[in-house]
Amino acid sequence: MTLTQPSAKINLSHEKRTATEPRDRDLHHVILDKITPVGDRIRTFRLVVKDKQSGINFLPGQWLDVHVPGIEEAGGFTITSTPRDAVPRDSSLSTDAESSPFLELAVQKSPENPPAAWLWQHEENILGKELTVRVGGSFVWPPPEVDIDKIKRVVFIAGGVGINPLISMLSHIRQECASVGHVRLLYSTKLPSNNPNHSEILFLPRILDLFRDPQAAPIEDEKDCLELFFTGIWDNSQLLSGDELVHSFNLPGLQSETRVPAMVWFHRINESALSRAIGGQKERRSSVFYVCGPSDMTDHLVEYLREQDDIAPAQVLCEKWW
Repeated sequence: MTLTQPSAKINLSHEKRTATEPRDRDLHHVILDKITPVGDRIRTFRLVVKDKQSGINFLPGQWLDVHVPGIEEAGGFTITSTPRDAVPRDSSLSTDAESSPFLELAVQKSPENPPAAWLWQHEENILGKELTVRVGGSFVWPPPEVDIDKIKRVVFIAGGVGINPLISMLSHIRQECASVGHVRLLYSTKLPSNNPNHSEILFLPRILDLFRDPQAAPIEDEKDCLELFFTGIWDNSQLLSGDELVHSFNLPGLQSETRVPAMVWFHRINESALSRAIGGQKERRSSVFYVCGPSDMTDHLVEYLREQDDIAPAQVLCEKWW
């Protein structure tokens, strides 16, 4: 699908796996401007759009065919920035890369995936290189088969790097969709390492900023809510619990004085969490649910959601990563 983890069942390229997905006709030229490590397993990439007058149009949740030098097959990587970031910010055509239209990608280390391996070279070998990209994908906001005027709640459910398309949607909704009154995110992930230098969780600081409210009420009274599910540690070291874990990993915004309406759990997303997120009859009818993560996780969660009363199949959207 759209992320970098290879399938355990089939060994198809991104272009072959997504052959039936919609794609734009246009190719765009971008410059690899910035690389930021997130722990030791993920990097984010800032791609500056060469056409500063037009930028690139896309919908939150879409991915890019990414053509890198010397590799015939394109890689498929989800856009983690927002549509606003990819178009000119004002009428002045600044040459400053920081004010230029850009796209952001988050790519997991994957030596078996040639385009991903290219992006994981030493920074000095690839910074400043020109790449060619094409927008594609149908897992998008707004949902194509639901009347957007009737949507009052959005529930996002992410497993691991399945957060990638959802962070673009969530950020866009905060920027552009004032009519959506309730946003909930269930984010299940492993902690990177007990090493304090590797204690980053993909997009957690950005997520906390999106949920942060200096006037926040107690969590049970919140319209918006963030739930974090820590399921282990990538290096298989011991998973701590409670305040000891928060202190050990120095996770910003999760201390007791935070104004972020967040709940932290030390298990997988379960039916109790889903029941809280689904809400009552009124909430269900005005909600859409986006699920993205490993295939076993998405299959189970989508089946559960679609079996619930007052939730139509079109209200549940999913994308699997392999």
